[in-house]
Amino acid sequence: MIIIVICVVIYFVIPWEKIYKRKKAKEDITNKPGSQLENKENHNSTSSVPMMGIYNWFGKSQAIRNRSLIYVQPQLDSCELCRPFENEVLSLEEYDTKYITMNEAISKGYHHIGCKHIDLDYFPGDTKIPTKQFSEQEQIEMHNKVLGMYKLENDIRNLNYRLDNANDSENLEHEIEVLTQQLEKYCQENNLKFTSKRLKASILDIDKFC
Repeated sequence: MIIIVICVVIYFVIPWEKIYKRKKAKEDITNKPGSQLENKENHNSTSSVPMMGIYNWFGKSQAIRNRSLIYVQPQLDSCELCRPFENEVLSLEEYDTKYITMNEAISKGYHHIGCKHIDLDYFPGDTKIPTKQFSEQEQIEMHNKVLGMYKLENDIRNLNYRLDNANDSENLEHEIEVLTQQLEKYCQENNLKFTSKRLKASILDIDKFC
């Protein structure tokens, strides 16, 4: 009889409903990250499925192009080696039956030392190649002016080299000053720019044209 009374008291005194609710809340918190992770994984696995075997990173047609293409931006002082490739589409693939490859263009002189041409991405159907803003004759004339500047720079470099290895430097310094003034005047008259670092005797070949 005493045991029955004790059980009845325990049943009514202990808040069983609150304990159940707390336990349920803990289970929800524990299980929630797992379900979110599962949903996230399902979403990622769906969104990362490639279309036709190619990942469409940008959401545009250019992301699923089947070859890497560029076109050559024209330059006013372009030389005879590079002019044939201006505004032309080149393929960066090793082999291409539709477009000339970059390797072929390079073998014909394109991207030689000192070349200033810029390769821009080309997307068939999306990229519109702008019309060249100058004639071939204008390019030839400007290129000849640039060659004149390079010659003066080279003459000054040779004098600077002799100056570094000469005992009597007074005459050489005068010659360098005179030629430098000529170079400055030549660049001013022909709307060209030069930097003093290109006049150093120890300059690398590739830096002579930068």
